[in-house]
Formats: sequence, C-alpha cells, structure tokens
Amino acid sequence: MKKKLLIVGALFITLVVGQVFTSGHGHVVVVEDNIQLTGENKKLTNSVNKLKAENQELTEDKENLEQMVSEVIGDLDSTKSVVKDIKNELKNEKDIVRRQSTGREFDFQPITLPTSDGN
Repeated sequence: MKKKLLIVGALFITLVVGQVFTSGHGHVVVVEDNIQLTGENKKLTNSVNKLKAENQELTEDKENLEQMVSEVIGDLDSTKSVVKDIKNELKNEKDIVRRQSTGREFDFQPITLPTSDGN
C-alpha cells in the first residue's frame, strides 16, 4: 500500500512538474509573440501616421488646385465677356464701314487761291 502511495505521489509530482514546464514554455511563446506583434504594431502605427500626413498634404493640394481652377474659370468667363464685346465692336465697325460713303455723292470744289495781293 505504501508502494502504491509512493508511486501515485511520484506520478502526481511528475505531472505537476510537467504542467509547470509546459505552462512556462507556453508563457514564453506568448511573450515572444507579444513582442513580435508589438514591433509590427509600431511599424503599422508609423505607416498610418505617415499616410495621414500624406493624405493631409494631398487634401491641401486638392483644395489649392480647386481654388486655382475656380480662378481660371473666372478669368475665362471675364475673357469671354471681353471677346464678346470686341466681336460686337468689330461687327459694328464693319457695319459702319459698309455704310460709309465713298465720297462720290459729295461735290468737292477745289479752293481757288487769289493770284494777286489785294494791296
């Protein structure tokens, strides 16, 4: 009976020691994975911060380009208006030139200068 108790006790101690080593090894694996994941997380955080900065820069560039496009559109609109006014003026000038007299209907008389002094 003592032998059975001794065998059961030794078996129990062996199981407990085995569990301690197994759980210790599992803990080491978890810690190593945690260290690796923490490093990867830092890399990803840096990448995210870099992408956010680039996104902010692109957003500002987009806003600047939109402002420039609006200015160009405004300039084009005012240029269109000026071109339209110039076209109208040219059309009016053409009409005026077409309607202008050739001078034939006027009877021009040459000016005669006196040949002698009135003295």
